[in-house]
Amino acid sequence: MKRRNFLKIASPLAAAPLVLNGLPVRTFATQNMLASLSCDPTDRVMVIVHLNGANDFINTFVPLNQHSTYAGHRPNLYIPTNNLITLDSTLPSTQQLGLHPQLTNFKSLYDSGQLSIVQGVGMPVPNRSHFKAEDLWLRGGDGSSSTLYNLDTGWIGRFLDNRYPSYEGIPFTGESDPLGILLGQMINTGFHTPEEHRFEINLSGQDPGGFYSLISSIGGLPIPNIPNSEHGDMLNFIMNIENSVNVYAQRISNTFNTGSNSGSVTYPDNDLADQLKTVARMLSGGSRTKVFMATQGGYDTHVNQVDSNNVLTGRHANLLGDLSGALKSFQDDINALGLADKVLTVVFSEFGRKVVQNGTYGLDHGTLGSMILIGKGVEPGVIGNNIDLNNLDVQNAPESTAMQHDYRQVFGTVLQDWMGGSNDAIEATFFTDSYVSPKLPLVSSTSAIGPGCLTGSASITVDVKVFLGGPYDSATGTMKDTLRTSGTLPYIEPYSDLGFILDNESAELSSSLMSLDDSTLAIVDWVLLELRTTDNPSVVQHSIAAPVRRDGKVVHWDDGTSPITFTNVEVSEQYELSIRHRNHLGAMTTMAITPS
Repeated sequence: MKRRNFLKIASPLAAAPLVLNGLPVRTFATQNMLASLSCDPTDRVMVIVHLNGANDFINTFVPLNQHSTYAGHRPNLYIPTNNLITLDSTLPSTQQLGLHPQLTNFKSLYDSGQLSIVQGVGMPVPNRSHFKAEDLWLRGGDGSSSTLYNLDTGWIGRFLDNRYPSYEGIPFTGESDPLGILLGQMINTGFHTPEEHRFEINLSGQDPGGFYSLISSIGGLPIPNIPNSEHGDMLNFIMNIENSVNVYAQRISNTFNTGSNSGSVTYPDNDLADQLKTVARMLSGGSRTKVFMATQGGYDTHVNQVDSNNVLTGRHANLLGDLSGALKSFQDDINALGLADKVLTVVFSEFGRKVVQNGTYGLDHGTLGSMILIGKGVEPGVIGNNIDLNNLDVQNAPESTAMQHDYRQVFGTVLQDWMGGSNDAIEATFFTDSYVSPKLPLVSSTSAIGPGCLTGSASITVDVKVFLGGPYDSATGTMKDTLRTSGTLPYIEPYSDLGFILDNESAELSSSLMSLDDSTLAIVDWVLLELRTTDNPSVVQHSIAAPVRRDGKVVHWDDGTSPITFTNVEVSEQYELSIRHRNHLGAMTTMAITPS
């Protein structure tokens, strides 16, 4: 059995094989759970397709305004203008592209308003190693510093961690599916979180039912006839660890068996098409998986990118034909199944190839490339200008300083405008403002998630004063700090012992605050700050115990000056703030507070 037919599952709790439609499938999971939302972008799906091996984007999207330069750099590889497909004659000359003749399906998608091309995409310091470059793309690194070069988590995992704050790797109310599924040979680096542990086994089951029959016994009765091999040893090992993956196994099998592909769509016969066909079928069966990742290999075209006697045929032409056919069929299927409002596809490759050909009818590793977005919700068009084919580095690749778009700007825009991630969620993904601002016009205005519907955690900082009736001195307008001066002021917050569940349980006053003797800054006592949602104010969502000073300011217990910040609040909610004390009546705001 070929390696590509094996399955890997990635989960914090267990691992097991799964093959759907003859394709290996893996799930990934993070540590967070979905909160109830007033509006629901959680049914949105992102499908990521990786062109493994570094696609030659210059022969994919030929810059028509530089065709003579292009032909001069590639005398044995260039495609004549009369064989190219003009993408859009209304574009400015600096964006005029000629599609490879195998991309007729891309032209059709573009003309129907379902395709966008982002040019000049890369990272500040390119890496020409396939493995490290792919690793950087999936982890959200840029190669420019140790911090962003050696990240040990993936950007998708970090995004999902922020968006689902309590998820523990098993199904939960409203989300019975794994948060993400990898098909084919796509590696799961992008989904790594600090909590993830992955075990890998090989299994020859090909049908969902057969898979479930076998894997459902893990953690229960021993599996009969375990092979005497390394894979049998691994299976034995897993039997003694966890059986929670059984739930996902059944669910994945059910969505696959319940779903179907549209009878009006015929997929081409290639591996990528099979992967995407499986995704469409699972979605039609009710899967709410958020991110699917698929891959198409073969793009490392150092040798024989084209046939020596025909530049229109060869390895690259075959790959592009398979790619465009698979993506067009998938989009047609999604449209026919009524899922077009939910699915957006993003295509990337780890880097481009050199501008100048080598001596073996091929091209060596380059730098900048393009990204492709497909779906009913995209803003169709071309973003960015054609790469300057005369601005080359010493290795005859596009000069990296000519990068127009950081790849994180593309993914960051999709995460917010399509997937509905809050600003804090984008920050938690490590796609900071310098990478994602301004956002790119990738998602149409009618499909972009509005600010009021963004999901993920945010924060609320409260700068508040409160006066306690007992200690209040009307002559000075401050409160007396009798508890402190008498030595009875608790140095550890007192509310946990009273049964309150706090975000800052056992918070302690610093010794300097305990001894601070000041007419306005001395600590009077502890108060309790609570956040309650406006639609259900009887339920406390967050609680923080904090000291209050003589001047009424509620401050942080460490320094006595900073305001109190509630973190991991749901960005789509509105809150009311209540202030309570163990010997006084409480008070609550009448105006809603919006997280930011």
